[in-house]
Order: sequence, then C-alpha cells, then structure tokens
Amino acid sequence: MGARGSGATRVHKTTLSLVAWGVFAILLWGRWRFGWRGRVAIRWTIGGFIFLMLAYFGSKFVLELVLGN
Repeated sequence: MGARGSGATRVHKTTLSLVAWGVFAILLWGRWRFGWRGRVAIRWTIGGFIFLMLAYFGSKFVLELVLGN
C-alpha cells in the first residue's frame, strides 16, 4: 500500500493536471469570448505551465514535505 507510484502519488498528479487543463480551457474560452492576447494570454499560459510542472515534479515534494511520508 505505501509503495512509490501508488495511489497517493497519482491523486496529486491527476488533480494538478486537471487544474492545468482547466486553466488552458479558460485561456481558450477567454481568447474566443474576450479576444485575450498579449499579457493576459501569457499569464494564463504560464499559470497552466506551472500547474503542469507541479504535477510532474511536485509529487515528490507533496509526498515528502507536505504530507510527511
């Protein structure tokens, strides 16, 4: 049950990945609805990228530092 790559790791990766997809969906919607370009689009893109980086690299951080495993 406590093996690496178990459910605890996947929950954080899945959650952060879904949040990143949500950020990119908002970016596409904002581009379509409000014509977001430039700085606004860059901020949303960087936000989504940060969530994807946390999902990829941050699972060890969450497990070891936040949850104390």
